[in-house]
Amino acid sequence: MLLILVAILIISTPAYALIRMFQSFSKEVQSQDVKDGSVKVKVIMDVFFSVVIYCFLLLGFYLNGVAVDAGGTLRIYEETGAMANGYASLANEHIVSVIVLLTLGLTGFGVACIKYKHLPPMVYVACSTLIILNIIFAAIYLTHTVSENYGEGFSVTLLQITFLSLCFLYIARLRDSLSHFHDNIHEEEIVYNNKFMIFLYRISNKYQKMPKLWSVILFPVLVIIQLILVLFGQRPDSFIRVFLETSSFNYSNIPMPEPETLEDDGHYLCTVSAKGHKKLVKPIRAGSRRGLRITVNRQLMVANAFENIFEQYMPSFHKVIRNFYDRFGYPISRHINSKWTADITYLLMKPLEWLFLVVIYTVDKKPENRILMQYSELSKRNT
Repeated sequence: MLLILVAILIISTPAYALIRMFQSFSKEVQSQDVKDGSVKVKVIMDVFFSVVIYCFLLLGFYLNGVAVDAGGTLRIYEETGAMANGYASLANEHIVSVIVLLTLGLTGFGVACIKYKHLPPMVYVACSTLIILNIIFAAIYLTHTVSENYGEGFSVTLLQITFLSLCFLYIARLRDSLSHFHDNIHEEEIVYNNKFMIFLYRISNKYQKMPKLWSVILFPVLVIIQLILVLFGQRPDSFIRVFLETSSFNYSNIPMPEPETLEDDGHYLCTVSAKGHKKLVKPIRAGSRRGLRITVNRQLMVANAFENIFEQYMPSFHKVIRNFYDRFGYPISRHINSKWTADITYLLMKPLEWLFLVVIYTVDKKPENRILMQYSELSKRNT
């Protein structure tokens, strides 16, 4: 009974994966899935067969371990001349690293399937990267064993079928993600300001109208473009911007210019934003902090958004950080009394700003929304 089940799975897995890949490139099937509400069924089937593929790969690695290692002596039946054994297609001493890669790939695939609508940009890119790395490894193995010569027959065949199934299924997931990405751009009416991002968006937009043959050929390029747009093309939602990008109203993010005010024990990043050379620190707008108007730059908003995440998810740890900052941060601001000291502080804070961005983009699905709202009337807390 077990052997029959295994045989059925060996046949059905590559068949399902191949059909899924073809369907993912079919616009008619995708639109029909949305109408029929069969997306959840597809996700369940994808996750199920990805686990089956993973199990077959582990079985293949086990059989690969039984095969003769490189440089070993093979055995031949005297009467028939048939090979009694064969060489392992993968070096067994390094197989653990492959299993780790495939495990991470399976995890990334599962997360991308189940949470594809709610992934923060950094997590989405990480999952997609793991999926791509698994596809690349599978493709290398397939080319590695095209002519197996004296390889151990069953393990090589099993791994070939399974890696081919992995390629089909993972490509289908990347294609579905690409379609969802395009739909999301049109629904939210995302507009890019950077010329390079606009160029990439135009290429990506034309891809949707290409014939199927070209869409398949250019698919790897478009996946890379998509990841760049997801990671570096973040924009706040138009629903938020329509209120924030105004002046003199309750939720305005761009208030009328007023005299800049610095507290005696001011926030040292506020001081940097106000006192540094504008070409370097790049002040964006005025903001509100404790009822006072301050000059706000990108670094200040990122730092406050980072603190806001700790306040939301780890309030106890946030209090520790806040107390530490109140003790040491405010006194530092008193020594930032010239443009040059403000510039130096800004540059010293740059590595931390990048670290804060990584955390924000990993935790928040709409990171730029959180960043944009800092020191505005929509922010729950201005510090």
